[in-house]
Order: sequence, then C-alpha cells, then structure tokens
Amino acid sequence: MGSPAPPDTSCAAFRRLPPGSLRPGAVHRFVVGEDDAVRVLTPEEAAGELADPFSTLLLLRGVFPRTAGEVLDELDRATPADDPLRQGFFFLVGEGSQIPMSEATASVERRLRFLATRGAGPDGAEVLVSAFHPDEGDVELMAWDQRTGGFNYFQTVGSTSAWVFAGNSRHALRPPTQGKGPFESHLSGNFVMKELRFPWLHWHSQAANILPSVLPRDPPLVDHPWVTGRDPRGALTCEVAVAKPGILRWTRTRFQQLLADGGVVEDPGRVMVQVLGTPSVNVISSHTEGRAAVAAGVVDLPQTFFVDSEGLTEVLGLREPPPFAVSGEVYAANLTATRMRVTDGRGFERAGDTHFAFAVPERAFEDRAVLEQALATGLLTRRLAACLLMTDFPNPVFSARREALLAHVPARAVVTDGGSSFSQEMGDAVAAAAADTPAGSPEREFAARWAVGEDFQASFDAELQDYYRAVTARLATQDGYDDVVRLAESRRERVRAMPIAETPLLFVRTDVPPGNRTMRADATIVEG
Repeated sequence: MGSPAPPDTSCAAFRRLPPGSLRPGAVHRFVVGEDDAVRVLTPEEAAGELADPFSTLLLLRGVFPRTAGEVLDELDRATPADDPLRQGFFFLVGEGSQIPMSEATASVERRLRFLATRGAGPDGAEVLVSAFHPDEGDVELMAWDQRTGGFNYFQTVGSTSAWVFAGNSRHALRPPTQGKGPFESHLSGNFVMKELRFPWLHWHSQAANILPSVLPRDPPLVDHPWVTGRDPRGALTCEVAVAKPGILRWTRTRFQQLLADGGVVEDPGRVMVQVLGTPSVNVISSHTEGRAAVAAGVVDLPQTFFVDSEGLTEVLGLREPPPFAVSGEVYAANLTATRMRVTDGRGFERAGDTHFAFAVPERAFEDRAVLEQALATGLLTRRLAACLLMTDFPNPVFSARREALLAHVPARAVVTDGGSSFSQEMGDAVAAAAADTPAGSPEREFAARWAVGEDFQASFDAELQDYYRAVTARLATQDGYDDVVRLAESRRERVRAMPIAETPLLFVRTDVPPGNRTMRADATIVEG
C-alpha cells in the first residue's frame, strides 16, 4: 500500500470541503495549517475571534447571505443611510477580459471576476467581496478587524449559507499557517491587486474598457447593477482608494504589533525576506497597446523591469532611471522571430502580444510598503537599505544573489526611540563574512558598498547612471532587445509557477527556450 496523500494546504482546500461538513446558517473556522478540519464556532467563540463589520453586523446577528449581492444588500439593511459602509465601488478584472468575443474565442475561459468594496476612507475599504457572479455562490470576502487589526478572510462553499472563517492577516506571517489556505496567494496578509499600476493590464479602466460582449450571458450580466454601476475610473480608483491604502494600513498595523513587546523583534528575517527576496510580484507593462506596438515608432518599456526604481529612487532617493524604450521595428522583428502569442492552453491562440505590450513582473508594492515601514520605525537605516538593494540591482526581482544575504540576518532586533543597532550588526556581519567567500560573491559586492560609509549617494548614483546608459545602448540594437525578451521570459516563467497566475492568459508565450537568466551591470544577459 502507498502512503496516504498529504493534506491539501492550498486555496483549493476550501473547494474540497465535504458538503456535509458545513452547517447552513453557521460560522465555521478552517484556518489551514492550524485546524485539522472545519468546525462550527459557538456564538461565544465567533464573537471572541471576529470583530470586523461583516461579522458584527451580519454573521454574529444570525444573518447569512448566500451570494455576493446578498452581502451588500444585508449590509445596507444593517446600516443607516449615512453610514460609510453604504459607500463603495464595483470593479471588474479578468486575464481574458481583452480578448474580443467571436466564434473563435467563445470558448475562452476569461475568468472575469467582480470586486465590490464597502467603506470609503483614507485607510481604504472595510469590506471587500470577490465573486465570479454577483448572484451566485462561491464568495471570497475580506473585512478589517476593528479589534485586532488585519483583514479577516472568509469563504463560502457552493450555494450553502454557511460561512468559513479562513484566518486573519497575521496568520500569513507565522507557521503553521504561513503560505497556506488564502495565504498561499495573500503571502503577507494583504489584498492582492496584481496589475496595480497604469495601464492596469486585465482590469476595466480608463486605459482599456472591458466590453459588454465578453460578459457571461447565462445568466446575463450586461444590465446588472454591478456592471452598470462600475466606477468610471475603474482600476485607477481601485489602486488609489482600495489597494494601496489597504496595503499601507495592514503594514503599519503589522509593524505596530511587531514592535509592541518593548521594540523586540524576534524574527527580523520575516521582514527582511520582503526586502531581499521576491515572495510576490506585481505585473507591469508598456503603456503601448500590443496591437499598436508593431507599427509604433517607439514602444515604451517599464522602468521597473530594469531596476527597482520604487525602492532605490522613490524611497531611498537615488538616481532615477531615464525612460526606456525600443523602436517599433526592433520590437516587431522580435515578436515575429520568437513567435509571440496569446494562448489559453485550451485551443485558443492569437499571434501577438498581450493587450498592453511587454507585460512582466515587478517588485510588489507590499514589499515596498515593508521597506518604508522598516525605515520609518528605525529597524533599517537608509545606508543598509541602499547597500542591500544595490546588491545585484540589475535584477529587481528573483535575485538569488540578493536573497543569499538573508543568511546574515541577525536572529533578533531591538528598536528603541526610533533606532536600532540591527542595521549596523547586519552590515558588519555580511562584510565580515565576505572574506571567506569567493570573488564576485554577493557578500563581497555588498561589502564593497558598505565600506563607502554614510556618504554613499554619489558613488551609488554613478553606478546606476552607468547601468542606465548601458541599458539604453543595448535597447537600440536588435540583439540587445532580443536578450531583454529572453530575460523577460525567464522572469515570467517564475511567476507562472506562483498561485497568483490564474490562467495562461496572464502573459504571452514565445519560442524562447526555458532557462534561468540574469542581467549584469553592463546590461548583458547571463544564461543559467
């Protein structure tokens, strides 16, 4: 006999819950990694654990909506007309949302999903509801806990009126729940908006409307209030009024909780992995539409593909990169040579790029938020942060060299009066270790910059400027841009293995062979 199959600890664990394990009209708890099985919470247990408005206004009062639409209807019934929870937005997103409807594309699984939010303020939404259809089951919901902080995660299963509490944002940050259940995708406990910045590939927005023709017809949605009531600015509103404020809110709360015990941080590595690693990503693209790029004079390319300009420039104040671009002729030649195509992996295939060209991963905004809070609280100094992010700076995501520095994170940190010896300790530890590492090691690269001292701005700016010139020069040649596309494919392949990649339509496919590739400071690409 073989060994029993390991338990499913992914998001899919909720879809596999036996129907008989859920009691209609009851609050359940199933925090994957902490709970062996789903169980019903007593009223006292539920009241002790849940203090978000969805729970206090509905679930704890015996109100159990079955659909996303019913959630909003019941919130309206439970609140006065002037309550902030009456305010909100409707958004629509789908990785196949920009594929026009035709006989050839009718079978494409577009994965259109609605996001409805309630509660408008400087900290973002209080309740976020996600569903494929407003009037059907299988609802995912996040709501801010007013007592403990963080978002409480909820899930329905099928058409039942049972609701399952799946954990709080804090469960994303510690074993045994870290990386499990909803925190497989919400890795730091935050709301996820992959395509966070203009032009918000895959979202309904001012940059690209999702046309009524691609909406489901059975049951029809064209005239549904969630469609007709979509925010006119679409993804822009979601970015500035929902996603970024919510991420900043949880990150501030997280650091307040982290430092609550006299400023003692028992596991600073959990913070540093978001500074040095790539636990998650956002997706960015050119501002040029794919169909227009082949005939364009110039195709702009996102700066954050080439350098972490948000961390190095916007946060740390180092030299900003110039606009990067490639000629339309060079772009078109590469598109043909690599046989670039959009495909769903199920029979649909169309030559060309995504709706907006050159979609690639960039550093996640939630990681930038952690960097900013680590600096603001005094855990990190600007000098250490700059030396860390300048290590292997031509590779802003998936840098094995930068991630290797995690081995030197001190086991403990203490922050008092807005300062800490942590940065000096870590910097000195990496520099000391460098002597026993081979030439060209990440430790030696870090140590050389650490030795510059506090007056590092001019030196680091000069390095960045040399790199920017090299990138610009290589983008002016066919071979240079071809190498950039090979690097882009390597990074896309890493994202395809992440839970946030819902369908093959997230990125294009090409005939570029798979393989690990990195950028060097002279803007050449290294294989392997």
